[in-house]
Amino acid sequence: MGQEPVQLRRVLDAALGAAIVVGGSIGLGILSMPGIIAGKLGDPFLIIAAWIAGGLFTFLGANIYAELGTAFPKAGGPYVYVREAAGPFAGFVTGWSDTAISVIATAAQAAAFGLYLENDVLDSRAVAIAELGVLFAVNWFGLKVGARTQQALSLFKVGGLVLLALACLALGGVKPPSDVQLFEHGFGLAGMIAALMLVTETYAGWNSGVYFSEEDKDSDRNVPRALFWGIGAMMGAYLLVNLGFLSLLSMSELSSSNLPAADAAQRIFGSEAGTIVTIFAVISLLGVANVSVMYTPRIPFAMSRDGVLPAAFATINRYGSPSWGLFAFTLPAMALVMLKSFDFLFTVTAFLGVAINGAVYAAFFVLRSTAPEIRRPYVARWYPWAPGFVVAISVALLIASLITDPEPAIWAIIAIGLSWPVYRWVTLSIRRSKRTILIDLPD
Repeated sequence: MGQEPVQLRRVLDAALGAAIVVGGSIGLGILSMPGIIAGKLGDPFLIIAAWIAGGLFTFLGANIYAELGTAFPKAGGPYVYVREAAGPFAGFVTGWSDTAISVIATAAQAAAFGLYLENDVLDSRAVAIAELGVLFAVNWFGLKVGARTQQALSLFKVGGLVLLALACLALGGVKPPSDVQLFEHGFGLAGMIAALMLVTETYAGWNSGVYFSEEDKDSDRNVPRALFWGIGAMMGAYLLVNLGFLSLLSMSELSSSNLPAADAAQRIFGSEAGTIVTIFAVISLLGVANVSVMYTPRIPFAMSRDGVLPAAFATINRYGSPSWGLFAFTLPAMALVMLKSFDFLFTVTAFLGVAINGAVYAAFFVLRSTAPEIRRPYVARWYPWAPGFVVAISVALLIASLITDPEPAIWAIIAIGLSWPVYRWVTLSIRRSKRTILIDLPD
């Protein structure tokens, strides 16, 4: 038997990285969010402007992540950058929170996957657990297998959205809106802010590619390309879909629809619409969950390698996958699927997600000041104004979350505070175990 590898394998290129970015973002949001956003804005020009603004804001965030991902081409993503800027405990909180977010979100996606396929024979929870088991098995055999699977899923998702949008435009044509509802909806700044927050949520997951920087064949070139290509593909698909919906559905139909993709498909495909939307939803959920199963084990892997988690999490199997990290991620997600509802946990993690991005953007500025000598193959454009704008928007989103829905935000802050004793206990336990090994060694 050959010896197991001691480091992650470099197998990714820009195309596979872009597929991961797309796969981590395009999910059920684009099927439902256009109707909710239309209801808040009531004007097609404002709707398209909001989706463009969300895409541009995502590009500005990627501008920061691209610099950090190439300056620190290590597994773990945000954990690595915050640790480098603010020390082990700040990194621990970031990694711990990032892992929790992914476990809860993946359990929610698996539960939704199970509900779509549930019938008289199949139980939704059994289907959800089986889905996670299959994704675990796929990713056990290495990043390249998982990435190739993701490439096929991402191509299907983008292709499906583009075909639906083109069908809407072909049937609806290009015409001026007949029932603009801007003033009926009492549009104001609050409505635009709420719409932008929803658009930003629909793009969430765009930073998935940086977790694999260490496994890229040429991280200097491919990490920025994967981010920008993936976000560009998403932005193009999202804009085309919204133009298609606006072409086929009236403003009142779109703004009152909980699932405009289904309404549009019904008008185009008739009785087959439900099946088409279900197939797209199931594959979208599968793709998002696969990306989570791919990247999340890299977080405890990186933390273990830095000595803030037990050494077992840095174990890599013969295929180059962090094996204990896969178990540590998949088993809790399976357990959460068995709960009837975890909506509250999901709202807590939504706040933590915004906070993690904010911490990464702050780390960017700290590292520019404290470590100017670090090699930076990609340098963020328009410094400091564009990165500063991203930080300001992130802070505004956190404040808005505290004001509009304080309970989940408060629980998230409490969870961050409680991570200190967990961090102390874990690190002290690791130190004691190392001392015990040294004492037991023969003279």
